Amino acid sequence: MSNKLGSNIRRSVLGLVALGLVSGCTAVGEGTGVDYALPTFLDEAGMGEAIGDTLPGQYLAGRQALRERDTSAAFKYFDKAYALDSQDTYLLQNAFGAALADGDMDVALQLARELEKRDEMDDTIGLVLALDALRSKQYEQVQERLADLRLQGVNILLKPVLTAWTDIAQGKTDLAVGQLESLDNYEGFKLLKSYHLALIAHAAGNAELAQQQYELALKGPAGQAVRLVQSYGIFLIEQGKREAALKLFSDYQERYPASPTMSALLETLDGGGNIKPLISNPIEGAAEALYSSAAIIGQERANGTSITLSYFALMLRPEFPVAYVLLAEIAEDQDQYEKAHLFYSKVAQSSPYYRNAQIRKSWLAYKLGQDQDAISNLKAIAVQNPNDAEPLVVLADIYRDRQDWQQAAEAYGQAISKLEEGAPRLWSLLYARGIAYERMKSWDEAEADLVKAMELRPNHPQILNYLGYSWVDRGENLEEAKELLIKAVSLRPRDGYIVDSLGWLYYRIGDFENAVLQLEKAVSLQAADPTINDHLGDAYWRVGRFGEARYQWQRALWLDPEEDQIPLIREKLQNGLPPEVPRKE
Repeated sequence: MSNKLGSNIRRSVLGLVALGLVSGCTAVGEGTGVDYALPTFLDEAGMGEAIGDTLPGQYLAGRQALRERDTSAAFKYFDKAYALDSQDTYLLQNAFGAALADGDMDVALQLARELEKRDEMDDTIGLVLALDALRSKQYEQVQERLADLRLQGVNILLKPVLTAWTDIAQGKTDLAVGQLESLDNYEGFKLLKSYHLALIAHAAGNAELAQQQYELALKGPAGQAVRLVQSYGIFLIEQGKREAALKLFSDYQERYPASPTMSALLETLDGGGNIKPLISNPIEGAAEALYSSAAIIGQERANGTSITLSYFALMLRPEFPVAYVLLAEIAEDQDQYEKAHLFYSKVAQSSPYYRNAQIRKSWLAYKLGQDQDAISNLKAIAVQNPNDAEPLVVLADIYRDRQDWQQAAEAYGQAISKLEEGAPRLWSLLYARGIAYERMKSWDEAEADLVKAMELRPNHPQILNYLGYSWVDRGENLEEAKELLIKAVSLRPRDGYIVDSLGWLYYRIGDFENAVLQLEKAVSLQAADPTINDHLGDAYWRVGRFGEARYQWQRALWLDPEEDQIPLIREKLQNGLPPEVPRKE
């Protein structure tokens, strides 16, 4: 691919720089998040003429939109720039990349073909063209294009796996199995090789090899992947081992009780129904390879590659709910709530992921400012699924985010009532409800929930900290609180909030020297927290470091404390602390 900036755009951008109208990579316009220029240029009479679309303006706006992860706007700008100079290959390359990033595979394919005509090929263009040939069942062309891909990056995995599925489509089973041998040369891909080899052997009818590779794959990190467990369970059923499949699914559900896939599979099995194969043809197998690669890469936070691979999977299998869910989760992580909402909307009602997608859509509606719609939807989902705690948990989270502690406590309570004693997530809901009760000043209920949560998770630093700090703040159970907080700090020594809790405990029992030591450490770890700075000011005062105390109190005011703390801090700035010293216990 050419690295040279197209001549027209280069001259135009340099001209704007010379005129002082472009600074760095500043871009203006819709989608850039920046609005420095008026839409018209005004003359002395106040009249103006709309500024037309310029090539450098569209190009720079596209670059800025990409930086802001607004792929739709980026494509629009690059496409306009390319329309202004369709002979500029550099602009064509940018438009192709933006279309790919935005998931518009039809446009990306058209642009890839044009780039091929211009002899501007690279691995990404070759892969797009190979996938188009695969979905058209032009297998020889697929093989040719895949053969041209360099073995680097994610292609180390994709090239042999996609070639293998193309061999399966042509009935070349032995060749397909052999394609994956190259993965043995890469330590990180050995267990992943077992996963893909199991799927290929399963599809090819090689039961012995499939059994061996499924068991190998389950021993590695991929053993946590619901798709692997699902496929292996289906294989076991096909082999007449229904009870083994039932145990496999039940064990997985015990570890991951919120899995919608496993719940649906067990419900089907309990009802005597048949489970459809995970992969019914080689093209779906190739889509599965792309999706699984996207999911694994997504765990490493390589989101750009993960997004592209998910779009590739959808190119082969347009109705592929897990790919939409993965894209939605990545968009959520990037705070792209509208995009995430759109992806969840594409999950079909027949999918086991549909209910969860509706719940996440409700949460996203809340994040987009549609509070009442979100709350109403979650309540409706909870009524439709009376045994499911998840919509109630998300409903409670919304109330908690709104600081509606009463409603949050009630919703958490309803969710807790859906869980069996000893359920894996019971502790987290008790902890969340305990916080809501504590904020409501219902301490007896809060204490009961926090103590119960600690019994279920005795080494969880946040529970230890919240309960211990609450006791310290109330002046109760100080020796027990000390044990909890020392344990919490040992588990999370670089958490400024937890270190602050221990420092505050020392302050409350009158051990001011230790209080200063811990609170100075807490401020160094969490410098921007007003409460921690306020605590350090109190400790400094008690050891006679009055100037430093007033500095910390002033700093606490600068850091925007809660409203009810402001007059107390101002009083200390004016008059210091009263002479009464907390009594040691």
